[in-house]
Amino acid sequence: MSSPHRKECLDFQMNDSNFCKMIHMKKTLCRKYKQVRNGIAKSGKAFNRLDEAAPANLKTEWLASERIAQSSRIHDPAAMDIYEINIKKGKSTGSPSNSRLILHTAPSKKEIELRLLEEGNARNAAPSRRSVATWISMGLAIEEAQIALLIEV
Repeated sequence: MSSPHRKECLDFQMNDSNFCKMIHMKKTLCRKYKQVRNGIAKSGKAFNRLDEAAPANLKTEWLASERIAQSSRIHDPAAMDIYEINIKKGKSTGSPSNSRLILHTAPSKKEIELRLLEEGNARNAAPSRRSVATWISMGLAIEEAQIALLIEV
């Protein structure tokens, strides 16, 4: 197969692929439109629940912050930082208007694993009270013993 023939074959394949996409586009777009129409209704319900749960004073504060950010975004792009997600880990105490935040650092993955191992590490406990981590560690210990036995035998 020469280089021009290869180019013609590739062009034919690409044109055929694009033609097939164009033919099936109507069906795909209709299906996606139906999904979006259903999704809008679900999103509207979820937004309404969220909107009802938010306190009125926070809503007015958020709207004022949004207006300020939108009006000053051309001159000061840092004004758009209000849209960044700010998650403060901890629990708040007091009323929403006068809340104090008690910050607790979130445990690391290793700390969580260690806590789970310590909670379920009772090998003498009844089998129904053992954790998954205990079962896995016991299984690994059995496998290691089997390998050691095979080496010695």
